[in-house]
Amino acid sequence: MALLPLLLRIWKLLFLLSLLSTTYVYLYPLFRGCNFQLSKEGEVASFRLLAFGDPQLEGDSSLPSSTTSKSTGSQGWARYKSIIPGKELGTQILDHLHVYRKRLDLWGNDRYLAHIYRTTRWFTSPTHTVVLGDLLGSQWMSDAEFETRAQRFWNTTFSGAQPVPEPLFDYEDIAHEHSVQWPSTLITVAGNHDIGYAGDLDSNTATRFEKRFGRLNWDITFGLENGHLRTLTRNQAAYAEGPRLKLVVLNTMNLDSPALDKELQGDTRRFLNGHVGNAMGQTYLDATVVLTHIPLYKKEGICADGPLFTHYSAQDGGGIREQNHLTEQSSREVLDGLFYYQNTWARSGIVLNGHDHEGCDVVHTRNLRNALPQGNVSRIGEWTSLPHELVHEGGVSRDESVREVTLRSMMGAYGGNAGLVSGWFDRNDRRWRFEYRSCMFGVQHIWWAVHILDLVTGLVGMVVIPLSFRAASKHGSAVGRTKKNQ
Repeated sequence: MALLPLLLRIWKLLFLLSLLSTTYVYLYPLFRGCNFQLSKEGEVASFRLLAFGDPQLEGDSSLPSSTTSKSTGSQGWARYKSIIPGKELGTQILDHLHVYRKRLDLWGNDRYLAHIYRTTRWFTSPTHTVVLGDLLGSQWMSDAEFETRAQRFWNTTFSGAQPVPEPLFDYEDIAHEHSVQWPSTLITVAGNHDIGYAGDLDSNTATRFEKRFGRLNWDITFGLENGHLRTLTRNQAAYAEGPRLKLVVLNTMNLDSPALDKELQGDTRRFLNGHVGNAMGQTYLDATVVLTHIPLYKKEGICADGPLFTHYSAQDGGGIREQNHLTEQSSREVLDGLFYYQNTWARSGIVLNGHDHEGCDVVHTRNLRNALPQGNVSRIGEWTSLPHELVHEGGVSRDESVREVTLRSMMGAYGGNAGLVSGWFDRNDRRWRFEYRSCMFGVQHIWWAVHILDLVTGLVGMVVIPLSFRAASKHGSAVGRTKKNQ
């Protein structure tokens, strides 16, 4: 074949491109330098949290309601052709093609997100992993669709991860050390697309979420022993000496008012107030990590999303329909109650949330030493909020501030982001320290393009390589006959 040498060269080029691009896709944390920050002493951090924001798994609600999978076989098409005029048949065909394209998109999106989770977890070896809300794509889905998406969440997107075991929420005296393997356990926070905002969150959406993903509000305390975290019971945590690290999963979806379900809001309020009371007994050796969904209040211009509140009509209850931030009052309750220590000092800790898909990184302090332009600062009571990049310019001390990181979404449109939170106890300063880094894969088109390239390379190779061997064999036989005749 005259074209065979050309096809072989094309295949070799495809193979080289496929090899290089696939190597990047599956080792991208290495090429992007994604790792948890080491402590000041160069040691691996005791607390390494891999965090994701807003995967928002879509489902049947994203498909055209007028078109389903039925009647798509040969008999179905024959029936359509017999009863539908040509123009309408063309419209039906386009509708069905759109459905198939969307289903393929959902299939690929699940695996794109799974690739990010699997690759970053394998490469960075976290001690804990969390998804900061909006696990699914709509609070209005039916119970059946909720279950379908929950199964996709656990079986495909976060395959291999285990939910936090139910007994862990209520332990008092027995520290279930071997009942939970934190590196393979996935902490899941509720977001507005999972359970709704305060104006539409009810017992039904709360119950189905807790059944598949765990409680809306809970906490766990770890003790530090020989550089490693050990799960403490409530009794142990109350009397433990030495450094302690507390994880607080807080449902901020109904922290503000008006709320549709006052009882559920009361549960959240009592949970937060209980931690405010317990925080009074904490010392400078302790730290708190708050995991939630809605960011704390900032004025317009500090983050991509500014303050926004909309409400249902009075006849529909008047509750909160949408919000970008917590109110200033609720934000102050979180900061004052969980992180204020004394004078201008702040307790060690960090606040992590999602919701704003663009992401944001701010610091809250009670002692801004150097004045900054008013456009760069916001206020929450006695706290001043400013972008993290202005910390040095503002003369902000780590011991007098709390960092709040709003994670950029892990969705393809936002680059497939993962957050790496490092926490360690500084033995010299006698305080916990926390640092944050981002690790981005790239848009979903990269994942699709590389795997399509791999498929094309494989198919072309399946044709070209056998033909090449066959041509080489014929050439060898011809040479042999020529020598024999000579």
